Order: sequence, then structure tokens, then C-alpha cells
Amino acid sequence: MKNARRFLLGVAAAGLIAALLITAWAWRRASRHQPPEPSAFSLQLATQMVGASFRAPGLSLDLPYRLHVPDALDPQRKYPLIVYLHGAGDNGNDNVRQLGPLVAQLIQQAKGAEPAFILAPQSPLGKTWVPVPGAPYLNYKQQALPESEALQATRALVAQMPSRYPIDPDRVYLLGFSAGSAGSWDLLTRTPSHPYAAAAMLSGAYDPSRAAAVAQLPLWFFHGDQDQVSPYTTTLETVQALRQAGGSPRYTLVEGGGHDTNGAAVQAGVYAWLLSQRRTAAPAPQTPPPVSPAPQSRAPA
Repeated sequence: MKNARRFLLGVAAAGLIAALLITAWAWRRASRHQPPEPSAFSLQLATQMVGASFRAPGLSLDLPYRLHVPDALDPQRKYPLIVYLHGAGDNGNDNVRQLGPLVAQLIQQAKGAEPAFILAPQSPLGKTWVPVPGAPYLNYKQQALPESEALQATRALVAQMPSRYPIDPDRVYLLGFSAGSAGSWDLLTRTPSHPYAAAAMLSGAYDPSRAAAVAQLPLWFFHGDQDQVSPYTTTLETVQALRQAGGSPRYTLVEGGGHDTNGAAVQAGVYAWLLSQRRTAAPAPQTPPPVSPAPQSRAPA
């Protein structure tokens, strides 16, 4: 009897230990798939913006987004809209992580220079705007990658914005960083038409074979020559394809710069440059300018 009891207690103990081990393994596995908590900086920035989600007809995705609305809107005026697509490290469902220093800089300039709406959607956790394989993230073939639901939802959301807010439909702009640059390129080139007057893309990967579709659009590219996440050659190849297609894109190569080129873009005046473009105006010839406004930057010959 004692032996049988000891045997049952041993089995129960072993089962309990196994259950604890399985629980611990599952918790560790789940924790690896969870993004870090949003920073205090992002949480504070979120309080300055409208938070909501959007579901486009026919899609199952609820797209989180934040929107900066200019103060004291003039009912007789329409305002520019900048759509910002974040990098893959800010994917999630919290509607906060996508709000980094670049968004803060955009809002600061929207308050201090010309007012504008700033729209920052968030791509879902575990997915990117464009599923480019990597790292390193290299240029890709668009036809091999279906359009993500996040981009489909973003496309539909942007299309509705001028009917919901006093937005000038001729002054809608794209600004993307890293995976968000690939997403911006996709929004510009996947369909025959788009609402954007200009775009700036930072440290991204692209499909240069689609360059002819946007050769006449004002575009500004930034990339660090020491980028180990996505080499600067991705941008160089795209700029060359655009020029071969008759375009005159701006290209700022940040000497000694890594993957983060946000600061260089802000210092170079990307906000004012975007807002100076208008969709109805005929694109003016854009000879690649010197990039002296961006410290430690140069434009390749």
C-alpha cells in the first residue's frame, strides 16, 4: 500500500513538474513574439494625437492609426497631409510604438512652420508593409509579393481623409523609413494612380523595375553608406533606374551613417520640401541638388 501511494505521489509530482516546464516554455516562446513595451516618449506623443482604427471594406484587418490635427483649423482653408509609414521594429497593435522621434519632429514643424495633418498608421505585429526577405533587406520583385492588408487598408484610409478633414487633395505626401520606405514605394507603384504629390523614402528596399511608374514624381531618397540592415546600394540602384526612366530624384547619401537616417532627413529640410510640392503643378526639372543642409551628407556624382 505504501509503495503504491509513493508511486502515485511520484507520478503526480512528475506531472506537476512537466506542466510547469511546459508553461514556462510557452511563456518564454510567447514573450519572444511580443514587442517591447512602448517608450515613455511614444506614450507621451500619443496623447497629442487622435487615436483610432480603420477597417476597409472587404478586409479583415483593423488598422490602428494616430493623427495629428492642426490647432485652430481655419474653416476657409485646406491643409497638407503627410502619411508616415514606420519601420518593421515598430509593428504592433498598441497604436503607440510607431510614434518615434521622426513623428515628433513632423509635429513640431507642423506647429512651428506650416500646419499639416500627420497620419501614422501601424502595421500589425509579425507582419511588415511589404514582406521583403532579409536581413539584409535587398531590392525585390513586386510581382512576387502580394500587397499586404496593411497597405490595402492604408490606401483606403488615405483616400477617405479629404472627405473627413479639411485636407488639400493636391498636397498629400508620403514619408517612409526602412520597411516603411518599401511600403511607400509599393503605394506609389503598385496601382496606376495614387493621391501623392511627392514622397521621401529613408533607408529602404525597392523594386527598381517599377521606376518608370513614378519617374516624374518628386522623390527624395536618404541612405547611410554604412547601413548593415539594408545596404545603400538598394537606393542607389533605384535612383539610377529613375534617372534612366527620365526622372530627377534627389538622393542624399549620409557618409558614415547607419540605418537610421531620420535625423539627416529632418536637418536637410524634408518637411519643407514635401510641403512645397503640389500634385496639380507640372513637375519641374529636379537636378539633384547639393546636400549641404544635411551634416555629414553628400550626393554621389
